Amino acid sequence: MNTISVVIPAYNEEERLPRTLEFLQKYSQRTGTPWSVTEVLVVDDGSKDQTSLVVRKLQNSWPTLRLCGLKTNQGKGAAVHEGIRQASGEWVLIADADMATPWDELEKLWGVSGECELAMGSRALPQSDIVVRQHWLRQSMGKSFNKILRLLVGLPFNDTQCGFKLLKNDLFFRSEVLPYLQVTRFAWDVELILFLLQKKRRVREIPIRWQHQEASRVHIVRDSFEMLWTVLKLKMRLRSY
Repeated sequence: MNTISVVIPAYNEEERLPRTLEFLQKYSQRTGTPWSVTEVLVVDDGSKDQTSLVVRKLQNSWPTLRLCGLKTNQGKGAAVHEGIRQASGEWVLIADADMATPWDELEKLWGVSGECELAMGSRALPQSDIVVRQHWLRQSMGKSFNKILRLLVGLPFNDTQCGFKLLKNDLFFRSEVLPYLQVTRFAWDVELILFLLQKKRRVREIPIRWQHQEASRVHIVRDSFEMLWTVLKLKMRLRSY
């Protein structure tokens, strides 16, 4: 039986987490799957609300649930990295706290797990099922960002930012990739993909079902420029490896 650790980065998610974790608990208890969810790690990224308290309360009835904490807000990338470092599963499912992607979409990613070391959910493929779309401005910014990525670093993917990814957590990754990940905020996905490809690891992009959730933590202008600057610095870093 393959083991999966679920890593959920969370910043001020006291309202959305209970529903997300309730659905995950039910889904993880299904039988007949080729995997077992052995731990769920919620990484509290220095939240100012009751995110940690919500998780602690749920732990009483769900021993699989674990709380990891960063003392100060460091960014989504930092929270993801911390969760992966503490994960013990053979695979790590990285998922957003808003459950924009239903948990059963894991089955689509698992379907290609024998062919790659990273299976990425994608909202931008013809077969992707977008139930509720983002505001047109966010869609346009996302498409523009991916076009720029193709030009700057040659990534052949349509959607690198979707928050639903299945990663092989083997010794090679933990020794040859994880120690070199430095991006602490929103472009952490791009860094992960670039380092995996540089190490000749296989990455697949898989169409998924997705539904936009309100209360996005991404500032559409400020964070877009920050991500582009981060990618430029990444390009320079990669030349030294």
